[in-house]
Amino acid sequence: MTDPCQPVPPVDLEEVLRFTANDVWEGLRGQSLFLTGGTGFIGKWLLECLLHANREMGLGLSLTVLTRDPDRFVRASAHLAKAAAVDLVRGDVVDFEFPIGRFSSVIHAALPVSSPQSAGAELVKLAEAGARRVCDFAATSGAGRLLHISSGAVYGPQATAAPLSETLRWSDTEEVNDYTRAKRTAEAVVRQGAPFDAVIARCFAFIGPCMLSSSGSAAAQFIEMAGQGGGIVVQGTGDAVRSYQYASDMARWLLSCLVLGKPGGVYNVGDDTSITIAELASEVTRLAETGVPVHIAGQSAPGLAGQRYLPDLRRASDELGLRNVVSLQEGIRRTLAWRKAPGFFEVFEHET
Repeated sequence: MTDPCQPVPPVDLEEVLRFTANDVWEGLRGQSLFLTGGTGFIGKWLLECLLHANREMGLGLSLTVLTRDPDRFVRASAHLAKAAAVDLVRGDVVDFEFPIGRFSSVIHAALPVSSPQSAGAELVKLAEAGARRVCDFAATSGAGRLLHISSGAVYGPQATAAPLSETLRWSDTEEVNDYTRAKRTAEAVVRQGAPFDAVIARCFAFIGPCMLSSSGSAAAQFIEMAGQGGGIVVQGTGDAVRSYQYASDMARWLLSCLVLGKPGGVYNVGDDTSITIAELASEVTRLAETGVPVHIAGQSAPGLAGQRYLPDLRRASDELGLRNVVSLQEGIRRTLAWRKAPGFFEVFEHET
């Protein structure tokens, strides 16, 4: 029976170890890392990969994770929370008390979430406060590097068929959603002068274990529907264009950005193989073998991203030598298999 405390398949962890440049692992050797957002999708994958590399390569890592609810993290992911190399610190990213000691690097993967009653402007203020607090901590702790995990949402709606490039600029006066404004504001804080090297990773769309349907991801929702044996319902028209990077590739890219990214550098993290939402639903249905046709509801379904949401990956390729090794089809297969594994609901019942 599958261990319910091991949500990431071993094959993925081995691939991360194998396909990550040795310079990355050697750059991490002996480091003390501080991580915000460690209980989320991206944070969990980073912890999984760092802990696996630590065990297999004897890196001597020390990982400190900020979390609002350590007990909940222990219940949901005991293999991460109770790992010998992990130390949990209770606190909120906007006002946490600085842990004592020096840290080599900081990874900021948390975006404060405003309450349902809060106005969108509060989300922007919380994102700014969180980024400022993390930057102050990085400076105080003597960290040499800070990886700020941002989003491709900073670009706003994709105006043309050309993929979104890191060289694109935006106007602060344009009309964008609150999430985009929050991400832009946090990046502006990180870009301010500081006694550490800051690297920004702009994440696009992902698929893989640990991403729950409650995240709002179409891929995760389709996997959930198909995993239950039912038909997939696409609420919108299905013609929006996306691309999906598998989680193990995502983790490799982010760790590479942390260690090898140029100081002040910005890198898109994602996949550039386009697929419509309707095509994605059909592919998940085919691979899940449910035999139930996809239903396109055709309703208005506005989301955080626009009609097109595709990254230009040339900078990550040229400067960091990064390539994706897991295709979308293989990523769907692996995620379906993960979701069907015994113990799935025991692991994630605390997450919903």
